[in-house]
Amino acid sequence: MYSSSLAQIWILLILLHVSCCNSDDRPLVHTKYGPILGKRVRMHQYNPNLQDVMQFLGIPYARAPVKDLRFRPPEKPEKWKIVRNCTHFAPVCPQPLDLPESQPVRPSMKRKWKAMKPLLGSMDEDCLYLNVYHPADVDPENIDKKERYPLAVMVFVHGGDFVHGAGSMYDGSVLASHGTVVVVTVNYRMGILGYLSTTDNSAVGNYALMDQIAALRWVNDNIANFKGDPTRVTLFGPETGAVNINLLTLAPEAAGLFRRAILQGGSAIASWSLSPDPRRFSNLLAENVSCCRPNTTLGVECLRTIPWRDLLAVEISSPNPFKSTFGPIIDGDVVPDNPKTLMRGELFRSYDILVGVTEQDGYKYVEDFPGVDEGIDDEGFRLIIGDFVNQVYPYRENEIQDAVAFMYTNWGEENNRTRRDGVVRMFTEHQVAVPLIILGNLHSNENYETSTYFYTFNHRPSSSPNPPWVEAAHSEDMPFVFGAPLVGLRIYRDSNYTKSEIMLSAAIMTYWTNFAKSGDPNSPIVQKTRFVHERPNRYEEVEWLSYRADNDSDFYMYFGMKPRVPKGYRSQRVAFWVELVPKLLRPKQVRNSESALVKDANELCELLETGHNTGGDGDGAGKKPSSWIPMKSHSDTVRTTCMPFIAIPTRDPSAKDISWPGKDITWVRKKPGNSSELSIVIAVGTSLFFLNVVVFAVCYHRRNNKPIRYSEENAQERVRLKVTDVREVIKALELEDCTIGPNGECQLETTELAECSSKVI
Repeated sequence: MYSSSLAQIWILLILLHVSCCNSDDRPLVHTKYGPILGKRVRMHQYNPNLQDVMQFLGIPYARAPVKDLRFRPPEKPEKWKIVRNCTHFAPVCPQPLDLPESQPVRPSMKRKWKAMKPLLGSMDEDCLYLNVYHPADVDPENIDKKERYPLAVMVFVHGGDFVHGAGSMYDGSVLASHGTVVVVTVNYRMGILGYLSTTDNSAVGNYALMDQIAALRWVNDNIANFKGDPTRVTLFGPETGAVNINLLTLAPEAAGLFRRAILQGGSAIASWSLSPDPRRFSNLLAENVSCCRPNTTLGVECLRTIPWRDLLAVEISSPNPFKSTFGPIIDGDVVPDNPKTLMRGELFRSYDILVGVTEQDGYKYVEDFPGVDEGIDDEGFRLIIGDFVNQVYPYRENEIQDAVAFMYTNWGEENNRTRRDGVVRMFTEHQVAVPLIILGNLHSNENYETSTYFYTFNHRPSSSPNPPWVEAAHSEDMPFVFGAPLVGLRIYRDSNYTKSEIMLSAAIMTYWTNFAKSGDPNSPIVQKTRFVHERPNRYEEVEWLSYRADNDSDFYMYFGMKPRVPKGYRSQRVAFWVELVPKLLRPKQVRNSESALVKDANELCELLETGHNTGGDGDGAGKKPSSWIPMKSHSDTVRTTCMPFIAIPTRDPSAKDISWPGKDITWVRKKPGNSSELSIVIAVGTSLFFLNVVVFAVCYHRRNNKPIRYSEENAQERVRLKVTDVREVIKALELEDCTIGPNGECQLETTELAECSSKVI
């Protein structure tokens, strides 16, 4: 799966790295910050149909974010005069080297970590570097007539659950050579160093996104010197990398820096895309490294002094396994609002968008379930769905759980294997596909200026380590995007790619690079893979139609050995999540109420009277997820007040503005004036007072107008108080209605006591 894909791409990287020729093939390029030396890689020795590529590795795009620059926006790199040797990769950004000990680890995660660990030995906080790959001999005189010069640029943003990965782990040589494009891969801060936030000016968060924006600014300033066109920049990346890219399409600070985006298995509206409680996680970190201080400014200053290895040694994870810990947040600047709200704006719709999902992206959520290869019985089926719904939809758990179980049951053939397949479909659709379809709907609706495309990757790689019943799983499309099969037959020991897989990889790379060039995956270059087969492949006969939600044209490309362009990706179940579930989430209404306010007040009144929510029957309320889901350590649930969140009212004097050519940027959050805060406090207070009055009135009205039923059946069903309860009631009435005697005792009239006792049944 992911680990195998990663290993294949890395082997490709190593072999291409050592294949450069003598010093005569060392290109010299002048950047805005100084001269750099690269190297030529002769690609034809791996595949005679590939052209040579120039590589420039380890180019700094920002100053090292160390010491006082930790937890701050990136600054422009320092200039240099001596030629900088850029023929080797720079260190990767800090990330955990060992698996967490406080929680179960999925098999795919173990394989992934095993494949990554040897590659992450060179690690340092000074890690903001990028790598450039471009065709060696392309120039305006010899370029294909269908191509444009300068070349389109593709910037890769790696994934890795917001905590691990590196741009240097993905070699862009084959993609650049086959597609005649410039490929850029980027390192950026991750985990604590990339996303820690106190939600005030002390640590604003989203440093990873700021790094990516800084890299894009470097590309815009310098890529022309590498044969690239700064006006045709496309971002592409998988899972959490796709989340970051999606957020950049919504960020005003990134406007004008790129033109198109390819989101592979991730979006900013997925349940796992944003950190749910950054303040709490920051407090837990400070508590674990003895940085508790009176305010956040002092606390963050302390965190800047802690060695990064000590910070990464602290295990902090979300108590909800379907949420991220340290990840992007809505900060009001880089991410100015809720992503779904921003997707209705013009900025998002100004980009060309291509999105997609693998056939069984959700397999990773159930791969460690006991006996999953044989199937999942009915008890396990309901256990998995119950745990998932309890975590994601706790307020209407029972209704949604029943609906989900109904929707994902194969009523024509209900058995352990179909139940297992249903659970995998549920996770694939809810966690990945449905958010991407919502994104596609918002982007394409009445949008005639830019394009929207959707795809599914359905081919199980011949080298997949997954059980035979698993089709294309999470990230198994990545080797095909980077062209590993085109050189794999000659150099991979663990991968025996077939000719059909070489054809599939060539087709995908052509689609991706076409989209980067024109916004249309079908042009300017037609599909040609006769260098693999003597006969033309089926992709030459298929036109990838665009996705449109507003005119019944929701087409998508089906990537496999038999490609096709159907309509309506899993339309019935998508409609279930998009149309039905939001209705189930609405608060229940009391019949015959005359206004929404009275409806809500009635429900609140009943909640106060009965002591439980009216939604659902209460079965399973507060149920804890079962052990098969990787629940987090007990420290996650500890409430902490380590650093009181008292925001400093004045601007942090050490926070710096970044002014890049073409656009002035101030990353520090602006604090509103006291007058607006006072107005908000008054408005909220007035609203709460009015709501209390309404709730009191409704409760009083309901109490005094309840129908009195004297039937024998109802009388038998009344709740009778115990003798001790009678005494407690009498005692309470005595304290409320008694008169003080001469010795300070409470005296109650006998008639009052008798009347009180007679009311107790």
